[in-house]
Amino acid sequence: MRTIVLCAVSMLVAWGQLLGQQITVPGVKWSDSYSFDRCNNFKVELYVKDNDLRRTLYFKTFYQAGGNNFDVMLNDSNKGGDIETIFDSANHVAIQIFGSDAPEPNITATRFKYPESDEVKTLELVATDETRNIAGHICKKYTYTYKKIFGSVWITTEVDQPNDLGIFRAAKMSALHNSLSAEGFVMEMTSEDSKGGRTVMTTISLGTNESHTVNLIRKKMGTSLNKVNYYTF
Repeated sequence: MRTIVLCAVSMLVAWGQLLGQQITVPGVKWSDSYSFDRCNNFKVELYVKDNDLRRTLYFKTFYQAGGNNFDVMLNDSNKGGDIETIFDSANHVAIQIFGSDAPEPNITATRFKYPESDEVKTLELVATDETRNIAGHICKKYTYTYKKIFGSVWITTEVDQPNDLGIFRAAKMSALHNSLSAEGFVMEMTSEDSKGGRTVMTTISLGTNESHTVNLIRKKMGTSLNKVNYYTF
């Protein structure tokens, strides 16, 4: 029986290679290509003690004016090029592309699941009277303390977009805090620690007309067996 199974698997692998495709996990589906027509731009500055800027990262979030899918791209030469995460809302799949600007990027598709209401992690914010303009929008300042980390969040009610398309998601803060106790769109967020380390996450522009297409036809695609929390990506 073992010999028969191994022979069957070998035949499937050979057939998949012949078609230029890979065998995938059942239920993990994606489109041949994803196209976007809008872009939000952000930057993240990493400081060490004495306000010494050590590193600046740039993010783009591509999305569709009339759709639900979006694509978060990090340009990081220290990590070997661009890193993209496409969120396919119809198939509940996140497609991660490492080195997306390379001739043969590493691509993996993983099913995601939304957390139950009792699993959502909310960061409690304290409102202040301070306001300022960030990228053309009036924002209100909130402060927070989380364990040994403290900082500020600048939120606007002038932007009609979910935070999935903002710096809160792009900088992966939603992996730690799925939501915030205050309503609105996060335009800037800072985090500091007792040793003087500081991270400043800022919106540069919103709603720029910029086309971006990701073609996955005949690309080598790895797949994951298990579903992953939506906010982990």
